[in-house]
Amino acid sequence: MLAAATLAVGCASLSGAPAYHGPKSDHFDGTRFHNYVPIADNQIEDAIRNVQHSVQGKRGRWTSWEEIVTDSPPPRVGGGELRVTFVNHSTVLIQTDSINILTDPIWSKRASPFSWIGPKRHRPPGIRFEDLPPIDVVLLSHNHYDHLDLPTLRRLVARFHPRIVTGLGNAKWLAKNGVPGADDIDWWQTISIRPGVQVAGVPAQHWSARSLSDEWRTLWLGFVVETPTDTVYYAGDTGYAPFFPQIRDRFGAIRLAILPIAPQRPRRAMAARHMSASDAVRAAEELHAFTALAVHFGTFQQGDDSEEEPVDSLAVVLGREGDRAPPFWALRNGGAKLIPRRP
Repeated sequence: MLAAATLAVGCASLSGAPAYHGPKSDHFDGTRFHNYVPIADNQIEDAIRNVQHSVQGKRGRWTSWEEIVTDSPPPRVGGGELRVTFVNHSTVLIQTDSINILTDPIWSKRASPFSWIGPKRHRPPGIRFEDLPPIDVVLLSHNHYDHLDLPTLRRLVARFHPRIVTGLGNAKWLAKNGVPGADDIDWWQTISIRPGVQVAGVPAQHWSARSLSDEWRTLWLGFVVETPTDTVYYAGDTGYAPFFPQIRDRFGAIRLAILPIAPQRPRRAMAARHMSASDAVRAAEELHAFTALAVHFGTFQQGDDSEEEPVDSLAVVLGREGDRAPPFWALRNGGAKLIPRRP
């Protein structure tokens, strides 16, 4: 949705991502990617609706700015520990088995191709960029501006030279824009990061676009990270779809599932591409995840949700589900958690 709103203020003039060329599959027709559950191609309508709702005052209330006490993570963790820090939006620092992983990193003030207009953050990143530990791996779920932030990626490459893993078609565009060396992977494809550490791409229910001319041309995906002691699932940006049991059956016990919980409203427009808190809890249960962490809330205003609505909704759903749901945390920006070990 952020991509749609940004496109409404000028992205139509930008060059899009180059089309991916490769063999056809059950989610690629030779020209465009698609979801297992089809969704409408309506980002222009979404952009118009977002503007209308903003003008008409239908969008929930958000604070203009909230200062956050930031985290100072350790350089590494080991000994079977799994530590996660919710940096902001969908950016999570995962530390386990002496490897540090960032998901969809964004430290920019706006999720936009412009520095002067576009969706602006309401909270600072929960870790200052200068306080990051060495970053070994970056996972990029898709190419929307709030998930693939070029200024941040260029800074990470210059400082840490991490391994970057993303969906089919994105590596070529990244290299062209100053972020070389990324690995493209498909749904259900696994690559080795180092001995004992593997990253697999898994399906997501979403779409891709950097402009009005490149919708569906590069792949969106989630990730499963397997280390000697942990299995961590990061869903990326996704609506609810029936692939969560497939992920469970293929990868087994998941110690931590990182799942988006917003934007939720209007549900008619959001449901096909964004999980609600209720959807996320259902997904965690279907995954048989031991624990879960909420993301994609509280940083950029999306949809019609108020600032606290996704987290409040999660608490209601968890209260209703009781013991059927795993422990499911919604941390504030900069909040860190040591994830319990499976019994």
